[in-house]
Order: sequence, then structure tokens, then C-alpha cells
Amino acid sequence: MKRCKYLPKKEVEFCFECKDFPCGNLRKLDKRYRTRFKMSMIENLEFVKENGIEEFLKNQKEKHKCHECGGIICVHDGKCYSCLESKDESTPGKSNRNPIH
Repeated sequence: MKRCKYLPKKEVEFCFECKDFPCGNLRKLDKRYRTRFKMSMIENLEFVKENGIEEFLKNQKEKHKCHECGGIICVHDGKCYSCLESKDESTPGKSNRNPIH
């Protein structure tokens, strides 16, 4: 995180390893992500803590999978960059992609 004193020094690999978890900075980030992208950084970190990073990545890949090409849909704008470039956004009848929640 931007103002974290532990992550840049590699004193922790994940925020949940910190004695201050969840810190004020993470709470602010989490609030923004909950509001704008319907996801929680804190919940994600708690999942990683309990289940491991491999299980988290596996679940996220499935959760954000593009139904058209199998690529990954960006949580920030709801677009799949694997197939978006090859499709004309102005084409009538093209299926609309909804942001993943």
C-alpha cells in the first residue's frame, strides 16, 4: 500500500500478517473498492489468510471469467481485454458485458 511502512521493507508479504491489520489506509481503500467495484480488499485478504493464495487466485479466475472468450474481466471497468480489442464496440447486436461484482 501507498503509505505502508511494512510492505516496502518486505517485513510482511500480505497485510493480514501485520499487527495493525486492517489499518486505516486499508480501511479507506476497502471502502472505495466496496463502493466502486463491489469487492472488499479486507475480505479478500482474510480469504487468502484462511485458504491460501493459490485457492484465492483459482476462485478469482473463475469469478471474473469472460463468458465469451474465457479471458479475465477487469474488476475496475468490467471489460475483457482478451477479446475486447478484436470486437467493434459500435457493432449493433454485440453482447454487452456487465461489470463483475
